[in-house]
This record gives sequence, C-alpha cells and structure tokens, in this order.
Amino acid sequence: MRLFIALPLPKNIEDFLGEIIFVLKQKGGKVKWVAPKNVHLTVKFLGETGEDKIAAIKSVLQGIAEKYPPVLAAINKIGAFPDLKQPRVIWAGLTGDINILEALAGDIEKEMTQLGFPGEDKGFKAHLTLGRIKDNYGLGELAESIKSYQIASATWQFETLVLFNSVLTPQGPIYSRLFEAKLKTE
Repeated sequence: MRLFIALPLPKNIEDFLGEIIFVLKQKGGKVKWVAPKNVHLTVKFLGETGEDKIAAIKSVLQGIAEKYPPVLAAINKIGAFPDLKQPRVIWAGLTGDINILEALAGDIEKEMTQLGFPGEDKGFKAHLTLGRIKDNYGLGELAESIKSYQIASATWQFETLVLFNSVLTPQGPIYSRLFEAKLKTE
C-alpha cells in the first residue's frame, strides 16, 4: 500500500480552495490541479508500506494525537515551490498555530524513522498543494495571478490525524482513510 499521514480539511475549506483553483485554472499553463476534495496537509509521506507495519503506525498516530490539541489554521497566501520563476508546485501557505503543526510533524517524523521509514531531507513546511506544474512554458499570466492573488479570510481547526492509502489512477489519485486519530480535546 502507498501510504501517507495527513491532516484533512473541513468541507467548507475544500470548497474555498476549489474556488481559488478554478480562478487560477483560467490563467493557463500546463498544470495538474489537485481535486479540492483531495487537498490536505501532508505531514509525512510513507510510500509503499507492508501490512505488517500498519498496527505500529496506528499506535504511534494515536499516541501522538493524544498529545496535541486541535490546531488553528488559516490560508495566508498562494505561492510556488521553488519560486515563481521556475515553479514546480503551486501551494496555499498557512498561518496560525504553525509551531504546533511543526512540533506534531517533528514527532511523527521521529517516530516513523524509528519504525524504519526514511527521514526527510527538508524540514516541514505548512502548505496545501493545489497543483503541480507539468511544463513551464506559458506560465506568465498564471505566475502574475499567483503573485497578486488576494486571499479572503478562511480559518478552521485541524482536528484529526489520518493515515491515508493512495491508489494512483490515470484520472488522479484515490485516497481512502485507513485510520483516524482525533487530536486531544480539553
């Protein structure tokens, strides 16, 4: 199974991002846009994983979820990795309780490394992937739109840590929830 750990978004935020994606799609460029229902905050990509590791992953996620409260978040800008001159990924940046998200991601990284998953080279960056650039040709109008995009206020709380299975299809990935752990409530 191809697994990853993520914090899913509430439906109203998926819809909000769907509107942003719709506007940006009109600006051209060869971009593989993410379906709004598939946008999430990836905490750790695990990749191909044997069934024998699932119970240990679930146990770790439950333990970590019990340590952290729901996390307040808001979208504060649209951008691209590595930059708008040579974009590869279009993202929505997050603000809010980022220090809590970073600590949670750090705990998951440490625990998953102990379970034998490869460590990450790059540090955790709180962002939501909206699209992946297939070709940099003809991105001028899209890059300008991203640079000048004005974000309306949209805040929410991340409340659940989820272990997802991802099945890749020609129409795009299909995600299914294998396990959910609610973040601690006071």
